[in-house]
Amino acid sequence: MNEHIEKVLYHIETHLDDVLDVETLARVAGYSPYHFCRVFKVSVGESVISYATRLRIERATLKMMNNDRSIIQIALEAGFETPNGFNKAFKKIFHLTPTEYKKQQLRLLQNYKDKMMQTPKIVTRDETFVVYERECGGYEKSSDIAWKKLSKELNDLIEKLKDNPVHKDITIDVKDAELLGICHDDPNVTDEKNIRYDAAIAWDKKKIDFLKEQGLNTKKIEGGKYVMVLYKGGYEKAMDSWSGIYNWIGENGYKFKDSPPFERYLNTPMEVSEDKLLTEIYVPLEDS
Repeated sequence: MNEHIEKVLYHIETHLDDVLDVETLARVAGYSPYHFCRVFKVSVGESVISYATRLRIERATLKMMNNDRSIIQIALEAGFETPNGFNKAFKKIFHLTPTEYKKQQLRLLQNYKDKMMQTPKIVTRDETFVVYERECGGYEKSSDIAWKKLSKELNDLIEKLKDNPVHKDITIDVKDAELLGICHDDPNVTDEKNIRYDAAIAWDKKKIDFLKEQGLNTKKIEGGKYVMVLYKGGYEKAMDSWSGIYNWIGENGYKFKDSPPFERYLNTPMEVSEDKLLTEIYVPLEDS
């Protein structure tokens, strides 16, 4: 995917509450509206307006798990002028009304009530700066591809820096970094082909700014309040812990924040056997 479309995708994800018309997004990409629509559709597989609308509706499903908002409020927050318009768009994606969907999801979450390895903790994190690579598709495959792409980019850069004395003081070593997997979408909500996964490595801002200058993708993960739970074992079974933590958040009256959750990998399959893998799951919460 070309960098202009990647820039638009990031803009949409971080501006879902703003006006996202074709003219505005074409300016972000640096294309004329006519060419932008064609390039976006070819690159992403759906029109830019359909993409933005889908993200807003999928975000709305998370708000439904909090009982402090009515369906009407959620519809307005998703950018729909009337609840009827929201209901139609929602049913087109999920084949259920918003009310039916909420009841179904709450029943499903109850099945995962005791599926976590530890009791969740409320923690506060500082804002984090990362270099990342994105891949779309089911998490098991997309995560593998994304990490391979990011590793190759960093290894290529390391080789490049060996022959450049100007940057001899720059070290790229994961031993002094956080390994994060940003999980944008719920597999129970989003079609597999549209699931977004970012393989991300966090260093200090100075190093991330340097990597940005070298052409790598960088961004910021918001700081603030998170609920965190530690998961032990293979990644393929982590979905139980993810569902368990979402059920715990709802039952304890916390409110979900409109930013993506992520995993923090304390070790890797190259270091330990599968049964000894340790992963922290972080879900952002509203501060109030």
